[in-house]
Amino acid sequence: MPPKIRTDRKAILDGVMEIIEERGYDAVSARSVADRLGISTQPIYREFKNMEEIRRAAVERGYGIFTEYIAGDALHQAVRYVTFASEHGRLFDFLFRGKRNEYGGLDELSHRLLPDTGIIDKLCEITGLSAERVYRLHLLLWMALHGLATFGADNKLALGDGEVEQFTKELTGALTMFYKAEGDK
Repeated sequence: MPPKIRTDRKAILDGVMEIIEERGYDAVSARSVADRLGISTQPIYREFKNMEEIRRAAVERGYGIFTEYIAGDALHQAVRYVTFASEHGRLFDFLFRGKRNEYGGLDELSHRLLPDTGIIDKLCEITGLSAERVYRLHLLLWMALHGLATFGADNKLALGDGEVEQFTKELTGALTMFYKAEGDK
């Protein structure tokens, strides 16, 4: 009798992530994952209760990939966010643009990405603005960069990393000057 093939949770999730990167989340099904791995759907449902559990695990894995990809200082994170979208368009769509994403808007997503990064404290130090103003500045920057990233995910961004970095610096400077002229209220 041939040996039983044991497919674990990690292997299944690896298959899911490959499908997302190649064809997008809508192509993920128990059958497509089983076909990818050369197995039946039975091991998939042995490891995961249902497709919703697979989706949640894919979101967690995707955020892990994303977080590792953008690690660095605030400027590096801004540039890498846009680059991530260009290089991993379908995963970016799944995490940040699709109806299956895990956040309730840019403000909530910004809060999700900020913890433990020190970005707000660093921007306060650089700009001389209060934490409340810097958070607003960060949110506006985030909105602009999300727009660039969206173009990147659609393969329609004609800017390189250096141009994205310059854009980020100029927008940060302009917003800082605006807030200082308005008075740091």
